[in-house]
Amino acid sequence: MKKSVALLVMLLLLGLLVPGAAALNVVTTMPNLWNVADEIGGDAVTVMYVAPPAAVHISGDTIDALLQQNSEFIKTADVFLGQGGSMDGAVITKVTEFRTKNFGEDTNWLLLSNVSKEAVPNATVTYDNPAALRGYSETVAYLLGTADPVNASVYQDNLQTYLTKVAAATQLSAAEKDTLADIPILCHFRIKNQAVNWLGMNCIDSYPQPTTVKDLIDDIHADPAKYKAIAENASIGKIIVIENIVAGPDMGIGVHEALKDAGVPCERVIFLNLPKSAENVDSILDYYAYNKNLILSLSSADATPVPTQTPLGVLAIVAGIFGAALLCRRI
Repeated sequence: MKKSVALLVMLLLLGLLVPGAAALNVVTTMPNLWNVADEIGGDAVTVMYVAPPAAVHISGDTIDALLQQNSEFIKTADVFLGQGGSMDGAVITKVTEFRTKNFGEDTNWLLLSNVSKEAVPNATVTYDNPAALRGYSETVAYLLGTADPVNASVYQDNLQTYLTKVAAATQLSAAEKDTLADIPILCHFRIKNQAVNWLGMNCIDSYPQPTTVKDLIDDIHADPAKYKAIAENASIGKIIVIENIVAGPDMGIGVHEALKDAGVPCERVIFLNLPKSAENVDSILDYYAYNKNLILSLSSADATPVPTQTPLGVLAIVAGIFGAALLCRRI
């Protein structure tokens, strides 16, 4: 019996010492990166994200409080993963300063924006349509493999599984393609890739690039007949103004009001572009489905119903985060 116990203890100790046996603790900046890292990391990682979907609209003090709440995980994490650039640059700075001030630790960030095309031919920081999400996922898998070479093959296997899942979830039926192609839209430029390159909608123009909101409004006022004709020739019978929730869900209000004032049939909706930005939207694929069904619900009573709630506001998101100790895959 004693020999058996001793052998068991030895095996347990060996298990603790085997490289890759313990899950890699990964801190990510945003929920989109958290979602992909979690899918690709699988059981080899424990992942959290720092900034909620509304981070672009909340104060630095709120981010500081969230860092403090998850301080132990952030202190001892193995990997810090970010996109780089304007979307999460402020969050990267906050985490780096927090660790320096509170723990005297330097923070070595692995950034998607630093991955070269030589290392990953499809490397990108964009994930707003299925083709881009493939490159985004490949970039995340590369960085995880760089940080944890022992499990590099695991990450590559999980990557292929995830890409198969993405392909299945984003396949449009022939009927959906026909319906979406006939829907005219005026949209925020950051959701144009999804609206056009995946959903195949008819984008008349986008704002504030390449056309400013003011110039678009002026054009509607100058030539309302053009926009009326577009609406009348569409099977849906109207023009859809599509907002981007992260950019601020009211940037296109003036465009929508100008169309209404000109007598152009129209409707205004808000697209999501991050997981956790509405109830039951827990992944990138969930927000893809939300956006698709939102548009289809405007043109067909047979479409999958859109969730009845509106996208979460800043206070609701922050309140939900303070109700959880750690946003990671093993809650």
